[in-house]
Amino acid sequence: MNYPNFNQKPNLPKPRKQPYAWVTWLAQLLAGEKNCTYAIQQQIHHQFERNSGDYDASEHDEKVIKRAAKLQAEGFTVYVENANSFKVQGKSFNICVAGRPDIVAVKNDWVVVEDIKTGKPKSSHEMQVKLYMLLLPLAPETQDICQNKVPHGRIIYNNEIVEIPAWTIDRNFKRRLHDLIASLCKSKTFKPCPSREECRYCRIPSQHCSQRKI
Repeated sequence: MNYPNFNQKPNLPKPRKQPYAWVTWLAQLLAGEKNCTYAIQQQIHHQFERNSGDYDASEHDEKVIKRAAKLQAEGFTVYVENANSFKVQGKSFNICVAGRPDIVAVKNDWVVVEDIKTGKPKSSHEMQVKLYMLLLPLAPETQDICQNKVPHGRIIYNNEIVEIPAWTIDRNFKRRLHDLIASLCKSKTFKPCPSREECRYCRIPSQHCSQRKI
């Protein structure tokens, strides 16, 4: 009989060599949809094991393929998902911000970044696309595709397309992002802000967060 090893220590998070943030994390905070800044801050500074979720990406992937085909039929050169992966190194702060928009489409001097959503609209979706619009022209991997200018943005829902003009990437948006990253990079650690909804999907294990509710 195999007995459980009660002396086995849980897998501890690995400190990152450099603070690292995904666009989706920052978008949730900018939109006010994530109250526990502690959880994001910990993920920026540490690598945690992924939760085994039940998300089925097949519907999303199918919609990306159909949307890309439609844009190609309209004369766009289309770059999909992995071709759009980027990393931007911070100048004011020691942080790397990474992202991967679903579609970047180019037609002459017209550049559009699109993200496909299968669920209900959220404020963070707009923040996510705005971050792509700001960062894609700055990233070494994608600045040539974007022709070194801020692209137009779109959120593609099941029954609606939301347009986000390039002029919305204004000084106020950049200042909000600057202030958010400054707070996440500072040495002071945020206090956990537990809730059943956020804790349910949080990647921070209970042994690393004593206030976790689930």
